[in-house]
Parts: sequence; structure tokens; C-alpha cells
Amino acid sequence: MCLIVVAWQVDPTCPLVLAANRDEFHERPTEAAHWWTTPSGLFAGRDLRSGGTWCGADTQGRIAAVTNVREPGFDNTSALRSRGALVADFFAGDADARGWAEHVAGIGADYGPFNLLVADRSRLCFVSNRDSAGVRELSPGIVAISNGHWGERWPKTQRAERGMRRELAAGTPVTDALFALLADTEPAAYTELPDTGIPREHERFLSSPFIKGEHYGTRASTVIRRHAQDTLDFHERGFAQAGQPVHRIHQSWSIGST
Repeated sequence: MCLIVVAWQVDPTCPLVLAANRDEFHERPTEAAHWWTTPSGLFAGRDLRSGGTWCGADTQGRIAAVTNVREPGFDNTSALRSRGALVADFFAGDADARGWAEHVAGIGADYGPFNLLVADRSRLCFVSNRDSAGVRELSPGIVAISNGHWGERWPKTQRAERGMRRELAAGTPVTDALFALLADTEPAAYTELPDTGIPREHERFLSSPFIKGEHYGTRASTVIRRHAQDTLDFHERGFAQAGQPVHRIHQSWSIGST
């Protein structure tokens, strides 16, 4: 997943609003969001190659999402564990967001470069094995991350933050408006591009919130809203090459249900 924007404790009726895009090679086998058997109570898609997931939520109201950190030359075929396990394993136990983030901070060297967001009903935490600050417990507000380091301002993260702020100003964000925010295919201007060590044309190809490509692009868009009444809505839309839609999934549940 290459873009996550979260509104944390900004709207009192909807304390957590998350909108995210997962970008991946189209050849990588993937299962759409569904209820998992193990760990039980988890609703998420599944990476069928490594067995993990990029974004999920459970019946306790916990939420997690991960991105990689772009490092040209990093060997993704190395023997490191899959970053998707950082999300899936969170839901396998009873850890709260802070506890899991501290655990991940201690084992981060076992994984490729990652950014991880984890939330429970009282905390939202960020942890990365490319951030020397350790666990960051986030204050109320809007935060967007992509494949850069903490605090880096990329065109897609700035655009996502502005879009989330605009939707919040209009009231509780509605699902279709959040998906529209994620569906933005406009690439950034060359003058706005970050320098991450890859060719400029490729940098621009990856700069839009939603990426359309024959071999690589946005595979899934996810919108999660956790309401103050202890209910949770999980929406996922899946895409094939050139952005053709392949599925729409919606699941709602009461937090604390089994």
C-alpha cells in the first residue's frame, strides 16, 4: 500500500477515518477483503504470496495498515519477513496499539523498510524501521504517509491531507467522497517531485494518489470509518490493469462482536 491518510479524533461522530491505496504488481496474487479464520475476527484482504495483509480491522475496533519505504537497490528477495505480517500478526493477539508498536520497534530489523500505523480505540501509533524516533503516538489531527520517511512531504500525501481536511470541513466524510479522493490519477508536476533516487519519469508515474499501469498500479482502495457509537464500516474496491474495477466489498460490524 502506497498511500494512507487518517483523520484521528477530528470528527467526534467518527473518531477514526482512514483512506488508503495499495499499489502492487498486478501479477502478485491477492484475495479480496474477507473474514479470516486465523486470526479470527480480522477483516482484511490477503497477499497470497506471503500470507500477510496491507490493511485490516477487527471486531475489537483495532486497525492497522503498512507501506514499504522506497529504497532504490533494496533487495526485496532477501530472507527478511514479509511486511504484511506486521499487520496480520497484530490481530493474532490482544496487544493494544502502543504495545504492538513497541514490539515492532524491537523486531524491525527482521523486515524490509516499512511504515506502520496501528490504532485501537484510544491510540494511533506510527512506527518504522527507518525512523530513529521509535514509536510515535499521534495527537488528534490528519496525517498522510506514503513510501517516504516520517515527515517527508510528497505531492500525493499533501493532496490526500488537503482532501481529507476538505471533507471534514463539510461534515462527517462520506464513503464515495473518500474513494474519489483516492481515485485521483493526476501526476505531480516535475517541479514538485521528491528525489528518491529513481528516474524522473518513473517518479512522476508513481506520484499520483491512484496509479494506472499495465504491470504495476493501484490494486485496492480501502475506506474505514470507526464511529463513536462503536460501529465500524469497512469498504474495499479492487482494480486490475489500467484501473478497471473488479470488486466492491462493504462490511459493517459492532465493535466487541465476535
